[in-house]
Amino acid sequence: MSFSQDQKTEIISQSVKTGCCKRMLIQGVLASRGRIDNGNISVSVDSVETAEFIKGIILDVYSKEAKNVTSSVGGRRRIISFHAKSALKYVDDIDTLGISVVEKCPMCISFFLRGIFLASGRVSDPMKQYSLEFSVGDRSKALSEYFLSIGLTPRISIKKNETLIYFRNSTQLEDFFALSNMNQTAFDIMNAKINGELRNTANRIANCETNNIDRAVSASISQITLIEELVNRGLISLLPDELERTARFRMENRDMSLSQLASAITPPISKSGLSHRLKKITEMAENLLKGKLDGI
Repeated sequence: MSFSQDQKTEIISQSVKTGCCKRMLIQGVLASRGRIDNGNISVSVDSVETAEFIKGIILDVYSKEAKNVTSSVGGRRRIISFHAKSALKYVDDIDTLGISVVEKCPMCISFFLRGIFLASGRVSDPMKQYSLEFSVGDRSKALSEYFLSIGLTPRISIKKNETLIYFRNSTQLEDFFALSNMNQTAFDIMNAKINGELRNTANRIANCETNNIDRAVSASISQITLIEELVNRGLISLLPDELERTARFRMENRDMSLSQLASAITPPISKSGLSHRLKKITEMAENLLKGKLDGI
């Protein structure tokens, strides 16, 4: 089962206790997928389970039994149909006046949004991507305006002749599910974002450490190569005594890190002090070798 279907199953599994919230839930369904067809209301949803749940809410709210309808174009969606004057008026008003929501209790808005999601929503697994879409057809303008009125900022696109309202921002997804009182879903998205940020931070640190190690190894190889060349050409004694001792110690302990070398050298010095010496050795070695090659 997909992450999206898991969220719909959670909605279906929870009882709706108050009459006003049941009405708001079915109005959310009608606002996104309800259409007037030959004097009846038809609703298209994406699964048998969702269709059966909505039929039960319709019976409770309108005292009307919805019937299953065979789609003339096939596909996986399920269509149910019923006749109720108040539902017909509600859908007609949306098509002419836009969406208005009358709250009778603090939970009404959350059930309205659940109805929208149940009938037309799809949400991706937040561990993979942040995506919340609503397939709403010609209701895209009305629903976009409603989303804007509650602080969400949707976008609209047409994909394969399907009009979608969508969100791709994790914060917008969190806000939608928080407003829907689907708190576990909102937490799942937050946790996915936190885990993603932690992984990215860990990767950046690991990459930085790897780059630092690579640079340190490269610098060490370069230093030792120059020092060996000085020894082979009999030039190492031309370095000042302190630098010569340091150069020989570097060559004899080529597997040590800079910190280890700084602690092991006699007398011990700071890491920055050793780094300065090695830099000076490198500069002098390059000059000596260049002078030797030039016949100096």
